[in-house]
Amino acid sequence: MATDVYLYGMTVLSTIHRVASALPEGDGYAEVLETRVCPGGETMNAAMLLSGLGLRCAIGGPHWGAETREVLGRYAERYRIDVSGISVDLQYPGVRDVVLVAAGHRLVLGWFGQYFSEAPGRWGAPDARAIEQARVVAIDPFFRESSVQAAELATRAGKPYVTIDCAFDSPLHLRAAANVVSREYRAQHYPGAVDTELLARYANSSDGLSIFTSGKGAILYARRGGAVHSALPFEVPVTSSLGAGDTFRAGVVYGLLRGFPDDACVRFASGLAALLCTRFPIADNVPSLDEVEAFLSATRVPEMLVSP
Repeated sequence: MATDVYLYGMTVLSTIHRVASALPEGDGYAEVLETRVCPGGETMNAAMLLSGLGLRCAIGGPHWGAETREVLGRYAERYRIDVSGISVDLQYPGVRDVVLVAAGHRLVLGWFGQYFSEAPGRWGAPDARAIEQARVVAIDPFFRESSVQAAELATRAGKPYVTIDCAFDSPLHLRAAANVVSREYRAQHYPGAVDTELLARYANSSDGLSIFTSGKGAILYARRGGAVHSALPFEVPVTSSLGAGDTFRAGVVYGLLRGFPDDACVRFASGLAALLCTRFPIADNVPSLDEVEAFLSATRVPEMLVSP
């Protein structure tokens, strides 16, 4: 069956504790306001959001395990996400994490180092047929050769794809229609780099749109040979910033599919991420397209700047 978006990447079962004050340090204490057990991960979050915007989604990625398949499957059914490309492996628990959330901050505890060190990897190959049937593809970079294979399949099928957090000289970035690079990734992989200079290297390494996000800081974006554009994020009261980056990427995917020009695409993605920051958790608070459009209409337009 034809879909709007095929997403290949991380799906996680998250146990999320939202706490009343700042995240504790050392031997500190924080009061838990509420606890949710629900889906997470870059791909699962984006698929739920895009479904809420009225798109048909299919996903591929990690095998679902004994502790994850029931909840992930229930939410996939709720959001009408095609999971026929997901394998179930009851011999292991599945990909999980524990997250502490306090307003604009979060602390993630997981088993990802162990997960990615296992051989063979507990994830499926990208689905060539699903990619051919999709209009747009979203690819997480975490699955080594499998992520690169997904990009190659999308390119071969003539499908634009959006990725996140990969190097400017990586195969994923070189052919991407858009790459959203977080502040955390830049700080880890390009310490000390000046954002505008680094963005120029990204932009000139691809024919796609390169976007740098920085939390509450300015969003920078550019294309090969063009000026660096900047947009200030929307200002909202933050309940939880968990998944804001996943949400922004989902907004870029939506804008690409709808043919938005770059400024409108970034504005839509920024608005969607801001709206989700007022809600908790993503899985139970996915907005409709009408809600997003109402938010964008009622909220000030972030200032758009252009650097020479």
